Parts: sequence; C-alpha cells; structure tokens
Amino acid sequence: QSLEQFKSMGRVIGNNVVGSSCNYLSKYFDKVFMDGKCKKLTHQGMCYMLRAVERYGEDPIVTWEQLAGDIPNIAYLGELSCSHAGKCYKQIAKAVKKCMKSNPNFVEEVLVNAETLYRTRAESIVNEFIANHQNTLFGELANLAVANLQSIDDIKALFAQYVDEDLQEQVNVDAQAAAHEVQKLAAQWCSSGCTTESADFLQSLFENMHGGQCLDAAQFCGPCHDNTNRYFRSGGAPIPCCLNRIFKKGIAAFDYVSAAYGARVDEWVGLVREQLSDEANRKAEEFAAEITRQADCISDAYNEHKPECG
Repeated sequence: QSLEQFKSMGRVIGNNVVGSSCNYLSKYFDKVFMDGKCKKLTHQGMCYMLRAVERYGEDPIVTWEQLAGDIPNIAYLGELSCSHAGKCYKQIAKAVKKCMKSNPNFVEEVLVNAETLYRTRAESIVNEFIANHQNTLFGELANLAVANLQSIDDIKALFAQYVDEDLQEQVNVDAQAAAHEVQKLAAQWCSSGCTTESADFLQSLFENMHGGQCLDAAQFCGPCHDNTNRYFRSGGAPIPCCLNRIFKKGIAAFDYVSAAYGARVDEWVGLVREQLSDEANRKAEEFAAEITRQADCISDAYNEHKPECG
C-alpha cells in the first residue's frame, strides 16, 4: 500500500510539473516513467526509499552496523542500474524530445510549473522550518535563500549577476567532460562486476568498524579510525582495485574543481557570510572545521591502506 501511495504521489507531482506542458507525458506518464524499460528500476528505487525511511528515519544516529546490513540492498540496486539505467534513460529522453518538439517552450514551462508546485506544496514547510530554527545556521541560510530567491526569474538574475559568460563556458565544457567520464566509469564498473566485489568489501569493512566506542557513522575520527586500521592490519580484505579507481577519479575531480573554481566559491561564500549573524558564522566555521577534520582522518586511513593496483 505504501508503495502504491508513493507511486500515486509521483504521478501527481510529475503530471503537475511536466504533464501540463506536454500532452504525451500527461497521457503516458506511467508508460514513460514507471513501465517498460524503467519498470524494475522505478519500482525497486521507490521500494528502497520507503525501506530506508523505516531503517534510518526514527534514530538520529546511524551506525556502521546498520550501513553494513543495508549493503546488499544497495548492491541489488547497483546491479539493477547496470542492466536497466541506460535503457530507462533512453526511454525517458525519447519522450522528453517529443515534448520539446511539440512545445518549444516545454523547458521554460516546466520550470514555472515546478515553482508553482513549490508554492502550493512545499513553501509552507520551508517557512515552518525557518520559524522553528530561528537564530540557527541552517535557519538563517534557509531564510536568506527564501528572501532572495522568490521565483525562477530571481534565480536567473542571481546566476547572471555572479556567473559571467567566461565562467558559464568553462562550466559547460567541464560538465560535458565530467558526463563523458562518468559514463565511461559506469561502463567499466558494470562490465567488471565491481558492484558485487565492492559490496562484499564494504559490508565486511563496516561490520568490523562497528563496535567498542565506534557507534556513530557520522564520526570517523578516533575509535572508528582505529577499528578501520585494525581491520586492514589484521588481514582484512583490501580495497578492490575497481573501487579504488573510482576513489582516485573522485579525488582528482575534487582537486580540479578546487583549483578551477575555488577562488570564485570563496567569493560567493564571503557574500553569504556578510548577511549572516555572528553566531551563524561561528557555527558555520565550526561545521566546516569538523568536516575538514573528519575528511583528514578518512584521507589518512585511505592513504595508509590503499591497494597496489596495476
């Protein structure tokens, strides 16, 4: 019943956003998004989301043991994505092209429809969040976003103000290169059977990380770091080379983005900080420092135990 309710909600949202601007999608929404080449992927994806809410929704602390128990579910979705994601994408892309051909304003209308849907279904939730989180970092950030981004036109204006043509061109080129690289990595991942190999490794690692004082998956430094070192040093399975390839590509991408866009991002962050209270800025600095600390611990563990791959 919950799954059918979830599908029904998807239909309502989908038809409100895209169906009203495209007769084909309005008539064949289920056929495009929930049937044919997309049927298994959509069904299992929705099912996993519902189960994830049940698994993680009530407890504010997620343990490595919980994550280990969820690995088989994620692996199943991964295998399903390998066999169905490309076909599903083509099915949806074909339908969207029909919409764009029949309605030259399709994309623009979809954005307007999404804004209308936000106004009717989500704006009150956002405002309630802001009211309940006054004088907090995330409350102030949400309030700042709502105050400055009232419509799609506001977002376009903000984008035009802070993203010049040269930066737009660089982002477009980099995005195309990234999409090509992701597609290539995905093909290598699926063809090499990396889903099963990585799932077995991660499940074993997470099970061995859990225990002692390592009870919160959000905290890697300290006991969880120690348990990780103990796992590898005692003969635990090494990081699969196919998974390590993804790690290396991710690190290289992060380094590139930091070098290419870091100065501009710092400039934007500075503009936001000027509009936050002293307390919110202090919390933001603490939050950033903690993320850096956890990332450094993860980096130390990876550098010590990364595999030797050809």
